[in-house]
Amino acid sequence: MRDLSVRAKLTLLYLAVTSAGLLAFGILSYGALRFALLQEKKTHLIGREQRLIQFLVENRIQSPPLPMSEQLRNYAIVTHEGNLFEIRNTDGSLLFPREVSGPDAIVPPSDNCVHAVFFLQSLEHRPAMVMCHLTQLNGRPVRLLIGGSLEEEFDILLIYRNALLLLAPALLSAAAICGYLLSRQSLKTVDRMTKAAINIGVGNLSTRLPVPSARDEIQELAVAWNQLLDRVQSAVSRLSKFSEDVSHDLRTSITVILGTAQLSLHRDHSEEEYREDLSRVVDECRTASTLLDALLSLARSDTFSYEAAFQPINLCDLVVNGCRRVEDLAESRGIMLDWRLPLEPVYIQGDELLLLRLLGILLDNAIKYTREGGEITAAVSRTEDQVLLTVSDTGIGMSEDVRQRVFERYYQGELRERQTQPGNGLGLAIARWIADAHQAELTAESTPATGSVFQISLPSIVSRPLEGQREQYAAG
Repeated sequence: MRDLSVRAKLTLLYLAVTSAGLLAFGILSYGALRFALLQEKKTHLIGREQRLIQFLVENRIQSPPLPMSEQLRNYAIVTHEGNLFEIRNTDGSLLFPREVSGPDAIVPPSDNCVHAVFFLQSLEHRPAMVMCHLTQLNGRPVRLLIGGSLEEEFDILLIYRNALLLLAPALLSAAAICGYLLSRQSLKTVDRMTKAAINIGVGNLSTRLPVPSARDEIQELAVAWNQLLDRVQSAVSRLSKFSEDVSHDLRTSITVILGTAQLSLHRDHSEEEYREDLSRVVDECRTASTLLDALLSLARSDTFSYEAAFQPINLCDLVVNGCRRVEDLAESRGIMLDWRLPLEPVYIQGDELLLLRLLGILLDNAIKYTREGGEITAAVSRTEDQVLLTVSDTGIGMSEDVRQRVFERYYQGELRERQTQPGNGLGLAIARWIADAHQAELTAESTPATGSVFQISLPSIVSRPLEGQREQYAAG
């Protein structure tokens, strides 16, 4: 194999892949056909059961009604495959026919057949499917066993299998020829593309692969690779710039923490001064932690490595928990944090961790940009088919230009220019991603110097509130 040419290796590989594909197709299609035929037979047996019960019901209204044993004999005579059924009492004894033996005997399953049970068995030296079902005949519980021949279905499967075996050699031969021709044609331009690709690196992403003039798969491949290089170059440029911003933010936080700690160690301070230094260290640690948390969430959202675990969630409980996580921070800044909830619980389908993260982002932003003495309110309400989660504040607000771009990644607009609060432009982008993952709509309304309102519209699910919970969801 090592001494073969690339063309021969590609041909053999193409042949091997085609063979595996044909084998998989044959097995799956054969299995699908067999499954469909057996399902059709099950439907047929269920129909026979219904016709038998209908037959007995119609005979009961005759005057005088015939005995059930005679009715069943008549049914067995006039019905196709009527002899392939048995009726047994719940203790297993035969009710009809009185006795069976040899190839006509149906071996009942050990299951009580409360629900219809299907199994394969040989009847009259022929393959058959048997349905066992506990039903009522003339008001009497019995186990009904109805069999149907599978000879026709197995003949169809045999014909299909033989057709696959006959076509396989011809298809493999055609695949080998096509593989050889394709490899010979494609390698003419692959060499040129390979030479160009060797010269492309992280420091030289502006170089592109040569695009052949022929409108074929190789041209599409070259165009696709060039488009990929465009995206890679753009991503590398954005990541490089963002890495510089992150490095600066983290370096600033670490510098402040280190300087404060060193100053406290080398000078004597009063207890109040030590507390101020520790508060400053805590604030810087919180800033760095928020940044790293945002980076981790962004990486997950870009690579889709996080799998949301959707389950019913009491949104009222979630809002209470989310607000209580930040109420100390709001209180330390002189901000009033309140929550308003309906009297009855409101349930949605979602990932609790992601929704807590989304609520935390909105509350954190509101705290950052609300002055001392301001108010922040988290409210839950519902319409006929939606649940609304609203976070409003009396903060500095946003201009219309900023509001339209506030959910873009890395965008901070005039907030970065004013340097009023540390940030990285990731929080609301992550919030939008979480909302999209829940098929929800996240909107923002704001007026400069008045405040902002962020609203999430989530699909609701109907659930009955638990007893004793009505008074739990009063306003915070």
